[in-house]
Amino acid sequence: MATSTPPRRARMYVLEFLITAGILFLIVTAARWIFAPDAPLGSAISGRAAFALMAVIFGVLNTLIIHYSMTRRTAGHMNPSVSIGLWLLRAFPGRDVLPFCLAQLAGAFAGTALGRLVWGAAVDSVNYSAVGAAPGWDVWDVLTAETAGQLICMTLVAGLLIRPRWEFLIPSVVGVCIAGFIFFLGPVAGGAVNPVRQLGPAVLSGNTAFLAAYLVGPVLGAALAAALAAGLRPPAAPAGPPASDPAVEPADEPVPSPPPAPAPAERAR
Repeated sequence: MATSTPPRRARMYVLEFLITAGILFLIVTAARWIFAPDAPLGSAISGRAAFALMAVIFGVLNTLIIHYSMTRRTAGHMNPSVSIGLWLLRAFPGRDVLPFCLAQLAGAFAGTALGRLVWGAAVDSVNYSAVGAAPGWDVWDVLTAETAGQLICMTLVAGLLIRPRWEFLIPSVVGVCIAGFIFFLGPVAGGAVNPVRQLGPAVLSGNTAFLAAYLVGPVLGAALAAALAAGLRPPAAPAGPPASDPAVEPADEPVPSPPPAPAPAERAR
């Protein structure tokens, strides 16, 4: 990602805030109109069908955002564990990790609060879109699910980054992963796989159950994926000695002697 000048970097941080705020506002909006007791769609679809609809919406939306991010080489992570994971994969500058994470954190709270402001008390009935675990799931189960989800996703991303000709698949792969998190993990473990996606709604709604697992799991999964990628990355071919190295010069090649000095008559011409 090009971050050549401070103004460009500052614009990227602002854009990361706006994109994250926008995605959280849409999450709150979708939860209000799909899962709230008075939601029009709630009477038509429920259970797995409702999660399937959410999966399609946000799988496609994230694919489009990530495609824009990659083609423009700009913001669009929306997830601190992604920024940290890409940094560990040496695909994202370390100096931008903290500003991106702060922008994502602020965006998550801003987008969630905007959703409550726009849709009113109905948002309270869906806990501001905060996810939760099914009965029988404890904090370790949620931590395992969140870690495994991001481990799988970031490992796939790392594999595609190693092969530049396949990088164009990254937006679609990540979109499918996000759709899978929502559809398969959503009903049982929440399926956030994004620290700020849960943090903003959980804090504003007061529903902070298992919050530590939702914050730590994705980051741990991204770090494990980076470590796995480092272990599987083929070693770089050893570089040959520089051309000026005497070791590569033939020992028996005669050294050319300097041209003879011009005769006095020639110098006088």
